[in-house]
Formats: sequence, C-alpha cells, structure tokens
Amino acid sequence: MLAAYRGMWADWVAVAETSDYQNPRLTAHVSGDALSLIYKAVYANKRDGLVTRGTPTFSPRVSALTPTDDPNRATVVDCADDSGWLHYRLDGRLEDQIPGGRHHVQALAVETSGTWKIDVLVIDKVGSC
Repeated sequence: MLAAYRGMWADWVAVAETSDYQNPRLTAHVSGDALSLIYKAVYANKRDGLVTRGTPTFSPRVSALTPTDDPNRATVVDCADDSGWLHYRLDGRLEDQIPGGRHHVQALAVETSGTWKIDVLVIDKVGSC
C-alpha cells in the first residue's frame, strides 16, 4: 500500500514534467476518484501551457487497515511538501511566486487481485500540516 502511494506520486511527478495527461503511466498505481483528480490536474496544466518541475517530499504512514485479519483496504496519511514542485510556463519562467508548502494528504489504497492502487486521494490546502 505504501509502495502504491509512493508509486502514484512518482508517476504524477514524471507525467507532470510534460503535462502528458494521456500517459498510461498514470494508471499504474491509481484508480477511481484518485485517477480522475490527477488526470484533471495534469490536463489543466496542459490546457494552460504549464509543466511542473522539481520533486515533492513525503512521509506517508498507514493509519488503518480493513479488515484487520486480511486487509484489502488501507488508509494512508501524509504531510506532503510541494514547495520544491512548481509550475513553469513553456518558456521556462516560473508561473507565479506562490511557493507551495506542506499539505495534509489522505489516501485510500485498495487491493484487487494482489495489486494495491490508490483509489481515493484528498489533498488539503497549503499549511494543513
């Protein structure tokens, strides 16, 4: 479940470098509402002529497993820092002077046929953790 969470972010960071919202890599670690959220964010950047550079940092942990005896659902919580992951215009200029920061993140990981994917993703506003 933590590997799926980290994989989701690695995929998002890689795809955001080109704003290629059609990249199949997005589905490797994500499904459902989480996939829709990421797809829409990358699409919006493409539409607006933006790419994202840098790398966010994470410190995820599993906060709940369901059912406890043979879990197929897990809640992952994190305080992700996107201050080093910023939007740039295609000419290389920084989009704005908003520095980003630390966001409380909660994700629901679901296991299906032996594969964990992040199915729901909630990213709170800057300063929420």
